[in-house]
Amino acid sequence: MKIDTEIRSVTQPLGNNFLEPSNSAKEASGLRAAPRREINDTRLLKEQLLWELAEKMAHRNLREL
Repeated sequence: MKIDTEIRSVTQPLGNNFLEPSNSAKEASGLRAAPRREINDTRLLKEQLLWELAEKMAHRNLREL
């Protein structure tokens, strides 16, 4: 069985994908900001969890493996 890997067409980028005709500049800015906030929130949560884990390990006199 042969897998077809031939490229038949390429869609050219239009520029800023967030700034489509249906989005105002303000909406485009909000669309870019949402993923940044989510990444930052996730990073902060991980930092908090690791800090709490380290405190519990220290409290119980546990050491790294």
